[in-house]
Amino acid sequence: MSPIIEKLKDFGERRRRLLIGIGVALLLILPTIWFGLGHVIAKQALTTPHGCGIWESNTPTNWTSNDDWESFEPWPDADNRISIRKDFDVESWQFEAYENVSFKSRDGVNIAGWYSEVDGTAPVVILVHGGYLNGKCKPEVILTASYLADGGINTLMIDLRNHGSSENVSDYMYLGQKEYLDVLGAYDWLIEEKSYNSSSIGLVGISTGALTASLAFGDSEIQAMWLDSAIIDFPMLVENELERLGYPKALASPAITMGERILGINPNEVPPITAASKAGDRPMYLVHGEDDGRISPQHSQKFYDKAVSSNANVTLWMVEEGGHVDAIWEHPTEYQNKLVTFFTESLN
Repeated sequence: MSPIIEKLKDFGERRRRLLIGIGVALLLILPTIWFGLGHVIAKQALTTPHGCGIWESNTPTNWTSNDDWESFEPWPDADNRISIRKDFDVESWQFEAYENVSFKSRDGVNIAGWYSEVDGTAPVVILVHGGYLNGKCKPEVILTASYLADGGINTLMIDLRNHGSSENVSDYMYLGQKEYLDVLGAYDWLIEEKSYNSSSIGLVGISTGALTASLAFGDSEIQAMWLDSAIIDFPMLVENELERLGYPKALASPAITMGERILGINPNEVPPITAASKAGDRPMYLVHGEDDGRISPQHSQKFYDKAVSSNANVTLWMVEEGGHVDAIWEHPTEYQNKLVTFFTESLN
């Protein structure tokens, strides 16, 4: 064999080994990168700052809709969403009085709440806030409660664990899988301390709070549930967020996997949509903006379709051209009428 052929064979062998080495390295590195990105996405999505942020000073008797408005800016409908909040007359919706209360979640976490009783013979509604910097101090929560109070219905606004004034037990939001026990603690408190019957207790869940509210509703005898701009399906939420931020949907799988590792539980262990098939005759009402760019209206539509297929008592109000939790500000009269009528007719 000539020296030239020998050199060519040697070169080919070295090239083959190099390619194999590169392939092995990629097999080792790519999963690390893949799940590393999943970890970053999951951690950002699940980490929740404690307290109530810029709304810390809000109380039912003295609250404003003031915001830093920064979270609205990336959206095409930002100007409208900001203006309907800035221009809203909150002075007309201040409570006359309320009571600071506290109780234990069903797993022993200390939960803070605001209880308002406008009529000793009226039913009561528990209000559950959304995620991130959020709590019972959030303007949307207080305004919803004020609509109810003005309609003669008692209210209990609560801070979920790791939010507002409730106990901080971690730096994460558990997407309802643990927080629903906080709502059930509120339910127990109303029965044991205020002598309500389950048939006179309703529930409101706003945005991420719908995950928590749905799980609590499905695991109790709470009589009626209202969800505004609901998040219902965690895998769908992850895909929606990735798409919105310009990332490939394929990253949803590692993000969900890493989310499970961060929390120590499966974020979708009990899918909140199961409440749709467990409701029976108990009334449910869904509100969602057709143009919600934050939480896809697919969530509420999916829940509604599941409820209908289960012969549940459910109503869906898709708000034309509506954004995320905007209907409460943009259509106050219609929103309050629907809200108060729903609970008045649903609760004893």
